[in-house]
Amino acid sequence: MTITQAYAATNASPREVEQRVRTHMQLVRKIAWQIHGRVRDVFEIDDLVQIGMVALVEAAKRFQDLGQASFSSYAAVRIRGALTDHLRKNLTLTRLGVQRRTQITIAELAVKAAGGDPANRELVAAELGISIAEFQSWRDKTSSTPNKSLDEIYDDHSVWFADDGHTPESALVADQLRATLATHLKRLKEREALVLQLYYVEELNLEEISEVLSVTVGRVSQLKKAALGQLRAWMQES
Repeated sequence: MTITQAYAATNASPREVEQRVRTHMQLVRKIAWQIHGRVRDVFEIDDLVQIGMVALVEAAKRFQDLGQASFSSYAAVRIRGALTDHLRKNLTLTRLGVQRRTQITIAELAVKAAGGDPANRELVAAELGISIAEFQSWRDKTSSTPNKSLDEIYDDHSVWFADDGHTPESALVADQLRATLATHLKRLKEREALVLQLYYVEELNLEEISEVLSVTVGRVSQLKKAALGQLRAWMQES
């Protein structure tokens, strides 16, 4: 089963998704090779391309052309983010462990696309063409990590260890406020609303949003601050 088939269920038309994916495959390979240059001793280029392709198809499904950003810019951010997440999750695995985990991920996607339960070991093992016992062995090896200290793998400047914690502003989207907040979000200017969507829903950081919108990081920060300030004022009036 191909990656495109694995993401057949989409709000965008199949033709739109196919066209976006077809014309941006080279972008995936370009970004994958850039990242591979730093991690070639652990990660195979084919694995990085595969993960990047999954991210490309997901981006093709989710992208909405609001006239604010090109699909190429949006896709590049999503592809790079997916690859960074993959590196972070697999940082302490061996090369074989990384390969096994990638194969399991792709198999689970295929099972899900076929209407099956990706948590079903029998279905995933069958998709991989291996026995249940061998599949469990793969799982055990990919879930374990070598005995390394944090000092050996930690780097203050590495994006792999970036803080993914929520900011104080994320309290604005707490469950009890969502109904009221959703109403006020529709009142924001289009670009301000887009910045909040990319930051809170798509979980992009300010630098990534600046790439998507082709504006400076400072401008993104201004738009985010203005939008949050306006929302706070409206919420206090509610």
